[in-house]
Amino acid sequence: MIWVGGYAMLEHHARLILRDLYSSWEGGDLFGTLSYFAPSTAFAVHATPKGASLIGAGTGLDDLGNRLEKFLHRVEVREFRLLQVVSKGFWTQSRAYFRYRHRNGSMEVDGTMRHLWKFVGDEIAHFELFHDSQCMRAFYAMAALESAA
Repeated sequence: MIWVGGYAMLEHHARLILRDLYSSWEGGDLFGTLSYFAPSTAFAVHATPKGASLIGAGTGLDDLGNRLEKFLHRVEVREFRLLQVVSKGFWTQSRAYFRYRHRNGSMEVDGTMRHLWKFVGDEIAHFELFHDSQCMRAFYAMAALESAA
């Protein structure tokens, strides 16, 4: 059980929200994806070592939406699926399988990523993403070369 917003959120409730959010992301539905985030949400998509994050860190739904929209202009989400959800106190951790394709070429990458969530009621107040660093570093480096060509 997760105690947030004055009531207990069961782990299975968080799992339902995350399944729907991941399904929206996989389907390219940015509005559906953002619908679970609080207006003042804090977010961080951590960079790979010696690399730059395409999303970065920030605060606010509008900022997150703008950054995700730019990401989706560069990258097509081919697959995004929930693998695991674990609740620890106020925090929920999840693991996802992803498969992305760079829109300027045929380059694809797949792997897993970890997410850290803090819910207030049914809304996401805090979100962090941690990539499989070697895999994503290579993908971003190749995408940068393709974009420059």
